[in-house]
Amino acid sequence: MKTILPAVLFAAFATTSAWAAESVQPLEKIAPYPQAEKGMKRQVIQLTPQEDESTLKVELLIGQTLEVDCNLHRLGGSWKANAGRLGL
Repeated sequence: MKTILPAVLFAAFATTSAWAAESVQPLEKIAPYPQAEKGMKRQVIQLTPQEDESTLKVELLIGQTLEVDCNLHRLGGSWKANAGRLGL
């Protein structure tokens, strides 16, 4: 028991240090895509690696948080496929 506790504490601190070192990487190395246009914000979603990633999906809920004063409201706009920009 005396040797297990220090080993667990060491592993916890080593893992935290490694995670902190990884999170400091420049955005260009994490997501090598073009810079965000004026008025836009670039986001990077980092997921934990999984054994079989082909069976997993990521759902993005895109929208706005607005304070509205009526019961009926909607956001205008349209979706446009642009595979060249996403690198697909």
